[in-house]
Amino acid sequence: MQNSFKLRLLPILSVVLMTFFWGYNWVVMKQAVQLVGPWEFAFIRNFFGALILLVLLVFMQKSLKIINFKFVFLIGMFQMIGFTVLVLAALVHGGTAKTSVLTFTMPIWANLLALYFLKEKMTNKQILAIAVSLIGLILIFDPVHKNADFNSMLIAISAGFFWGCGVISVKKYNEKYPQVELLNLTAWQMLLGSLPIFIVILAKGIEIYEINPYFWKASLYNIIFCNALAWLLWNYGVKNLKTGEVSTISLLAPVIGSLAAFLELHEALKINEGIGLIMILCGVLFTILLASREGSK
Repeated sequence: MQNSFKLRLLPILSVVLMTFFWGYNWVVMKQAVQLVGPWEFAFIRNFFGALILLVLLVFMQKSLKIINFKFVFLIGMFQMIGFTVLVLAALVHGGTAKTSVLTFTMPIWANLLALYFLKEKMTNKQILAIAVSLIGLILIFDPVHKNADFNSMLIAISAGFFWGCGVISVKKYNEKYPQVELLNLTAWQMLLGSLPIFIVILAKGIEIYEINPYFWKASLYNIIFCNALAWLLWNYGVKNLKTGEVSTISLLAPVIGSLAAFLELHEALKINEGIGLIMILCGVLFTILLASREGSK
């Protein structure tokens, strides 16, 4: 049906748009963590991004009530600390392209968790699309490379795992509380997730950093586009698409991040990394095609 196709296409496009914001942000974050610490930058982007969404809720006269505080707090812990903070920590010493790719082991974790917690089933074509993308990830990961920073790689993979946990948590929350406004959930997960980050900053001692104009540009880009807007787009996609679909489409982000790192930071791509990027792109496009066809039936 045409209406069904349109309803299916909108969440797909929302995730694709999100990947462009997050994809380029790998370059932005890499340069930002050279200016301030990962905990501090994570707090700035999460806290102020949440404030924007809360103001928007008030402006739209939507409810500010938190439904199931503990559940929303858990989502915030997974996505704001387990994902955002660990990503920034990995970028301090790790390469931009490789860190972005390893973080996007998220589809592996999300799909494995979805099989158990959400009882989702995947078709053979969906499995093929994910497999092609994951082979691309392995090629970029280059597991036999001896000079890779093990700690940064491990942190990046851990970020992917916690992001996968966040995906499953949002899915479960939406199933349990379908009446909750997406804007409400996104705002509160960001705000609640930023509070423990602030406690850590106080506990380790507030540091004074030398701030330059790029920091303000990076902060605004992260607050507005990569947090307030991107998390809204992401949660919308998670709510309306299958876990395998949304997680595989999101693999566009490390492709964009790797290319941006090559063009802006002059991080050269190896042959295996270039092939890996192409395979990921093919897997993403195949997933989008399958999702669109399913919705048009």
